[in-house]
Amino acid sequence: MKPSRYHIKYSSMTRSSIFSVMLGLFALALTATSCNKFEGGQTVPAYIHIESVEMDSLTDYFVYGANTHKITDAWVYIDDNPIGCYELPSTFPVLKKGPHKVTIYGGIKVNGISASRDRYPFYMPRIYQNVNLVEDSIVNLSPSLSYYPIGEGVNMGWMEDFENTNSLLPDDSSDTSMVRFAGEGAWHSTNSFFSGKVELPPDTMDFTVITADKFDFYKGTYGVYCLLEMDYSCNDTFFVGVQYFKNYQLEMMPLVKVTPTDKEHDKPQRWNKIYINIGPTMNNNVTSDYFKIYLTSDLTTDQDVLYGNVYHPANEPRYYYFDNLKLLYRNLTQ
Repeated sequence: MKPSRYHIKYSSMTRSSIFSVMLGLFALALTATSCNKFEGGQTVPAYIHIESVEMDSLTDYFVYGANTHKITDAWVYIDDNPIGCYELPSTFPVLKKGPHKVTIYGGIKVNGISASRDRYPFYMPRIYQNVNLVEDSIVNLSPSLSYYPIGEGVNMGWMEDFENTNSLLPDDSSDTSMVRFAGEGAWHSTNSFFSGKVELPPDTMDFTVITADKFDFYKGTYGVYCLLEMDYSCNDTFFVGVQYFKNYQLEMMPLVKVTPTDKEHDKPQRWNKIYINIGPTMNNNVTSDYFKIYLTSDLTTDQDVLYGNVYHPANEPRYYYFDNLKLLYRNLTQ
């Protein structure tokens, strides 16, 4: 870098002089930031409180299936400008006053990972057109969301609620199969009486079930958003993955390792929900003829056995319940 007189001058300063200059610059920057932050003379924020974001109770079960959800965050926009993503419940400051448009999107943990949060692309936002924000006062909002209309932001690639059929079939390597089950432990609600169940006795090593349907909706597009919704309850780990063809070989790619639910609670608290991102795998393998979704236990993984990464009590059967599986997608251009 070309030396300058300013560089020479700075080199001759004492440590205390340098500190004073730096402190002054910091104060100047803070003042400039604060002036911009409190634009319009507002020095006291208003507050918004969101306890939770729910799914609309009027969701059409026969179109979208059960309205179970695990919305953990609120993505908030005011006058179409992003304010922030807030883990719920949350009370947060807003440097606005008077009537404003407030838009709230439902946020999820992608693949069940706390560090991987995003707006769920298949839930429509809740829009409040005139929220009156008052300095030093709290506005309580209780948004409920709906899916986008079919064909206008969301498409249903596959749905399995086990009420009439079971489209998850055992793989050739599986030691057992999944059955429709209506007894204790199944998910019961207004429209739900059956769940899918896999039970492994202590001397049984493995299960793998795979969709009977083949999915090819990603072909001929510029890419897709695609996520699998799934409710589950289990006392041991399992994998969710995709099966596809690559280089004339049938590939099994595990995507997410799912850990046991809290068996100390009663239903429905012992059930959990997860949103699994399938899209990148499909978009990276568009030459594959089709995809299938599979679920498999992981006890045959040598490392898990070696390091004791098994969660079920010794000599007790392992159980896995599944319900409300939905494979949702839309083209990136939608």
